[in-house]
Amino acid sequence: MTNKMAITNKIRVLIVDDSAFMRAALERMLHEDATIDVIGSAGNGKEGVEKAIRLRPDVITMDIEMPVMDGLHAIREIMRLSPIPIIMVSSITQHGAQATFDALELGAIDYIGKPGSGFSANILTLRDDLLTKIHAAAESSLRMRQPLISRGRTPATENVSIDTHPRGISTFSPKRAIASGDQNTQIDWIVVIGASTGGPSAIQTIISALPPNLPAPVIIAQHMPAVFTGAFAQRLNTVCKLRVKETANGEILQRTVVYICAGDHQTSFKRRDDNRYMFSVTSNELEKARFAPSIDYLFLSAAEIFGRKTMSIILTGMGEDGVRGMKNIKAAGGLTIAQDRASSVVYGMPRAALEQGAVTRILSLSEIPSEIELALR
Repeated sequence: MTNKMAITNKIRVLIVDDSAFMRAALERMLHEDATIDVIGSAGNGKEGVEKAIRLRPDVITMDIEMPVMDGLHAIREIMRLSPIPIIMVSSITQHGAQATFDALELGAIDYIGKPGSGFSANILTLRDDLLTKIHAAAESSLRMRQPLISRGRTPATENVSIDTHPRGISTFSPKRAIASGDQNTQIDWIVVIGASTGGPSAIQTIISALPPNLPAPVIIAQHMPAVFTGAFAQRLNTVCKLRVKETANGEILQRTVVYICAGDHQTSFKRRDDNRYMFSVTSNELEKARFAPSIDYLFLSAAEIFGRKTMSIILTGMGEDGVRGMKNIKAAGGLTIAQDRASSVVYGMPRAALEQGAVTRILSLSEIPSEIELALR
């Protein structure tokens, strides 16, 4: 009975890749985890769609460039016919990053870098990353749901208010020219956001809904390597009313700008002698943090420099990164928000923040943009 139960509870994975070498390499990595069962493989997207429908795996790993049908078309078909959590296997190049974001918009929930593509020189790190993401995908609530971006809004959820916060109608005016000069660098409030698995879609949903004259900078730490954070900033900049860019060392913070923390680096804040604020962006080779960018690193700096003038938001993702920093922000009197379970792809980080007493409010993804506007009134 026990053995049958253990087999039943295994995570069933389908591998889709046109490279026989890659299929074998991924399968070897997955076989090292006794809780994972590779139930099949496919050499192209068309075969992958057919096996996804027939085998009903819990998670799919999907290559992008394949013959007959590529990974993007395969994701579209799987999400249309039988939504299943998909992890992309991407080359870590500019082209690979753009294709990966296309995949995330279609409904994939995460990605890993191909061995030998520069994502990681350490095969053990790559294996651990793959296994972690397989488990996160298996626990995700994406199955049987539509992709976040295509839905446009999250399902109705209970709005849990842990303490009193004023609500009302936003008074932001229609689109106008972005302010310039000293006035735009006088920072009264900042908004810091942290996300991991499922984050790109959630972040786009939030940022694309914000007005062009938001009177504060927004700084986002999303777990991504360097080439991905630059591509992510470029993509958001084309679909949002606010200007979006990657953080740069020594750059002065400006209102009405969204900053994506540079991958493989850590971003913090410094106050200048003229009372303006600038970024300190340092290589993670010096900082030795587990994540780069680290949400905690960003949030802890925000708590220290801006204190109660900080609004922090923790979004979908696995683990506890950001919880320590959010607790400091709350202790300093800042506003702390966690995404709710129903709209999170993976409820790990928001749940950890809630359980450790770091959260002021719990909101669905669709409610967060208006909450940002109201808090900054």
